[in-house]
Amino acid sequence: MRFLAALVFALLAALPARAQAPVSAVAETENVRAELLAEVGAIKPGQVFRMGLHQKLREGWHTYWRNAGDAGLPIELKLTLPPGFTAGPLIWPRPKVYDLSGVVSYGYENEVLLMLEVTPPATSPPDTIRITAEATWLVCEDVCIPEEAKFAIELAVSPEGRAAPAEVQRLFDAARRAVPLASPWSARYGVARNGDPTVVIDAKGLQADRLSELYFFPADWGVAAHMPRQNIVIGPDSIRIPMRKGDGKGKPPETFAGTLVMTEQTGDAKTVQAFDVTAKFDASFQPPPLSTSAAQSELDLWEALLFALLGGMILNLMPCVFPVLAMKAASFAQFAGASRRRVRMDGFAYGGGVLLSFAVMAAILAIIRHVFGGVDWGFQFQNPVFTLLMAYLFFVIGLNLSGVFEIGGSFVGVGQGFAAREGSSGSFATGVLAVVVATPCTAPFMAAALGFALTQPVPVLVAVLLAMGVGFALPYVALTLTPALQKVLPRPGTWMIRFKQFLAFPMYASAVWMIWVLVQQSGADSVLYALGGMVLIGFAIWIWISGMAAGRMALFGRAAVLLALGTALAATVKLQPGEAASTEATGSGVVMEGWEKFSRIRMNDAVAKGKPVFVDFTAAWCITCLANERAALETTATRRAFEQAGVVKLKGDWTKRDAEISSVLKEYGRAGVPLYLYWPPGAHEPRVLPQVLTEALVLSELSQVPP
Repeated sequence: MRFLAALVFALLAALPARAQAPVSAVAETENVRAELLAEVGAIKPGQVFRMGLHQKLREGWHTYWRNAGDAGLPIELKLTLPPGFTAGPLIWPRPKVYDLSGVVSYGYENEVLLMLEVTPPATSPPDTIRITAEATWLVCEDVCIPEEAKFAIELAVSPEGRAAPAEVQRLFDAARRAVPLASPWSARYGVARNGDPTVVIDAKGLQADRLSELYFFPADWGVAAHMPRQNIVIGPDSIRIPMRKGDGKGKPPETFAGTLVMTEQTGDAKTVQAFDVTAKFDASFQPPPLSTSAAQSELDLWEALLFALLGGMILNLMPCVFPVLAMKAASFAQFAGASRRRVRMDGFAYGGGVLLSFAVMAAILAIIRHVFGGVDWGFQFQNPVFTLLMAYLFFVIGLNLSGVFEIGGSFVGVGQGFAAREGSSGSFATGVLAVVVATPCTAPFMAAALGFALTQPVPVLVAVLLAMGVGFALPYVALTLTPALQKVLPRPGTWMIRFKQFLAFPMYASAVWMIWVLVQQSGADSVLYALGGMVLIGFAIWIWISGMAAGRMALFGRAAVLLALGTALAATVKLQPGEAASTEATGSGVVMEGWEKFSRIRMNDAVAKGKPVFVDFTAAWCITCLANERAALETTATRRAFEQAGVVKLKGDWTKRDAEISSVLKEYGRAGVPLYLYWPPGAHEPRVLPQVLTEALVLSELSQVPP
């Protein structure tokens, strides 16, 4: 649990390790000896001098730099000075990289002196002054311990001043050598399409053949991810530092600061130099994205197109498309007694709706990626406004299938005939709706294709999504082109009315599902908005079909319809994503009993200790995810196997957007959920399980774990 304590430091700070009674210049704990030092024995009025916090750490333990990295907390030091004295900020020595199974942090081990400059007033009379300080730090090895201490030091003030003892001077001299220099080179940085930043330093005259190690420490959290190793490219006149996107949001900052640490090898001797670099953002510089997954890097365009085609076909069998199966079944029912030409036209109309929807989806993804630097598959279902609108849509379709009202005079055309244009329009709309509903989930083959497409230029993104659309539409279109289809269907009759009405119930069930998802995103109050909106929609439809929106009552009736629909849509104002995040949530929305909430720190800590680890990335709006839980992960046999094997079970809920989960999905080449990762005991790399699980498959994986 090395880094778990770092994240709950604010709670643990109430019980810190203390080691000073009475207050002095030295504080000792079990793992750290800390001392407040001054580089002078006596202060000369008006002359700047340095003070510092000196730490000697127990072997194997470390404290943290200004940017602690993926986990940890920086050292803090606050001085209380006499009147007229001022102190500058902490001066940070160059840090080291600590990598615990992918959790990267920056800090210090063995010994460190953090300095700051103190300016005394120019007119200080000879006297003895007292300076006190409070310091906090997090010290980590296999566990993390938050500590704090209070210090006090007395210094004389004399006109001539006086140096500190030699051993103290040596500490300050060593600390000065560890402080990064101002960079002599200019630097710029750009951001790739997926948000990955690349820093370019114009390092003319650099003798690259002597450099054995290079590392760029980002000074601020969020711009770049913290990586154990960086693939830095040294050219004749420049240093190029590609990095992965950090977890920060919004536009790239105007400057990107960091510390470049270079190790120069001359024979057996090593010299370490550090430079503080500030790179200016260059909007015209768009570097290629840094590959975050072997799955992405090994896939080429033709393979991605093939995977997209196969994935689109398999998507028809995924549970998330179940609501649209009712619409497809209704469409097939229309073919009874229809001409072959009409059947083919409906098939092509459905395919056109699917392809147009995938093309629009590609355009939306490209725009969002360009504006925000990254995008995930199924992102719209993380927005409660979209979820509520989908609930309304399923409810209205259910009313239509129930015969409450008809679209365009007749929806199915029983007894009146169905115009070809109306039939094609209905099939086109079914294709559009099928794509909208299918986007929360991914199918086998589809995940790798999406992971590839979302990091590629716009033409490639469009091509891959259109290939997926072809695969998705192909089974339905192929059936409409099969002459034997009409021979299988029974003759037209009243069964078509009953069948259509029966198919309304999957739509109502889908509306209930959407409301359930909405509760996970926005809390229990959202049920009131959703159900109240449905009542208003039903009221508006009743006014319309009762004739009150025509004749003498037309003005009143139409105003009532608009008011009812407007009020229903106004409910979405209460569900804006920013506000939803602050509302009181009802829970994760997925089965959490027996599971720990996912965190990268917990995952990497368990893997580092050699424990078997199973991670389930899921979402309340992903029916495939929920089906896998019921069929494979939450059965009695699977639960018993997990328990007997001592598996650490972590669940990442992506119902609402989570930057940490998004970053893990990208690392494994996935654009959405589900994703299942399993580390057998002692394994350093996980096995990526299929997106459709069975109990037998999970038990087979777990059987390799000794009880």
